[in-house]
Amino acid sequence: MLDLVLIGKKIQSYRKSQRLSQEELAENLLVTRQAVSRWEMGLALPSIDNLVELTKILQVSFEDLLCLDEKIEADPEDIFKGHTRGYVIDEICRGNIDVNLAEVFYQFSSKERMQVLMHLSENHQKISHDLYVRLTDAEKKYVEREGL
Repeated sequence: MLDLVLIGKKIQSYRKSQRLSQEELAENLLVTRQAVSRWEMGLALPSIDNLVELTKILQVSFEDLLCLDEKIEADPEDIFKGHTRGYVIDEICRGNIDVNLAEVFYQFSSKERMQVLMHLSENHQKISHDLYVRLTDAEKKYVEREGL
């Protein structure tokens, strides 16, 4: 999964280093300034064609622009800070973000909590007692039913 917020920050940083305004970049790509703004705010992702053109204009690799080789450090106080929620949850489930689930579980929405619990179940991973005591009754029933 791609982190739109991180990619947006990269686009903005490289655009500024090339001394281009959003308007100038938009003109080069034949898109609106608002489209560039949405990319930079992490609200949208450029099309494949625009990503290819961006790598040329900004003189960066595709991998670098899409942050494909970057590991993120999660702030335990706000693990979603600076990143899209879906990206963080996906990376936690993949084991690419090292967090103590018991300490950060309260930051997840109900849906995100179940997504993590289902991932643990699918991978036959046991949950710690510290996490178990922080679960809702419905989550505890799920965990017990799944044998976590």
